[in-house]
Amino acid sequence: MRKLIYIFLLISINLFSQEKEKIIFLFNESKDTMIIKENSEIYSIDKKHTFKYDNEKNKKIDVKYNSLKSSILTSYSEFIELNKKKKYPEYFTEYIFYVFIKEKDDKGCLIEVEKIWMIEDKIID
Repeated sequence: MRKLIYIFLLISINLFSQEKEKIIFLFNESKDTMIIKENSEIYSIDKKHTFKYDNEKNKKIDVKYNSLKSSILTSYSEFIELNKKKKYPEYFTEYIFYVFIKEKDDKGCLIEVEKIWMIEDKIID
């Protein structure tokens, strides 16, 4: 019985200690959209893939663009390419998503978002 408990604890620690990878999308005003609602913001990347910022659950921080430059994806298709050998849509659980809105003077706002699924303009959880 002790061995069983020990094995269970090891498995639990390993499952929860694995940190999720961060995916940062660069917000492009010409091909992305943002809708502001009461306590949330909806970001549509490439006008097809939807993410939500909830000001009660997610964070926003101001950062310098150069500190994130190497980690930023400029399109959603880059993200799909990274995951082409993984099973869709399960691979979304492996990541924490962010949208970076670049402002002038090499600064911007990094916004933590969650992937949401839209069907006929209705949110599906």
